[in-house]
Amino acid sequence: MITLSLMNVVLFGYRGSGKSTVGRLLADRLGVPFVDTDEMVRGRFAGLTIAQIWQIHGEPAFRAAECDVTADLLRDDNRMVIALGGGTVMQPDARAAVTDARHALRVYLRGTPDTLHARIHGDATTPTERPNLTALGGGVDEIRAVLADRSPTYEAVADHVIDIDTLTPQQITDRIAAMID
Repeated sequence: MITLSLMNVVLFGYRGSGKSTVGRLLADRLGVPFVDTDEMVRGRFAGLTIAQIWQIHGEPAFRAAECDVTADLLRDDNRMVIALGGGTVMQPDARAAVTDARHALRVYLRGTPDTLHARIHGDATTPTERPNLTALGGGVDEIRAVLADRSPTYEAVADHVIDIDTLTPQQITDRIAAMID
């Protein structure tokens, strides 16, 4: 068990893994603030969608803002639940901020490509909100390719890995809450 008194809970994983949904549920349960880094980054770009930021300013500008937001949030022991963007821990500066955070519970929400694909494409906002990550066009083949690259890093950063495929958001929340005193 980990005491939440001076700790952040950091959720990460591929898009569609439930980071924001579980993050909100967990924050409500624990009585602490919830922060979605994607939303904070969007705020730095006047509320543009991530797809618009990538189109207008480029992925490097988005990633730089993502690293800054992550480092700012984890610099202190804020006692909050933080949902990172899917690619955040792939950025060396953001990964260092996450791994170096003194009081943090780092949880990787792991899903299979088929589950993630179904969730992503079941979300009507995906085409306008989220850019494709490869030339493969956002389908299950893209998810497989990106996960092959990201999974080793996700697993290396995580204190705990939760397989989400057969769990509801509430069940995932319950598992994380059980890790906290």
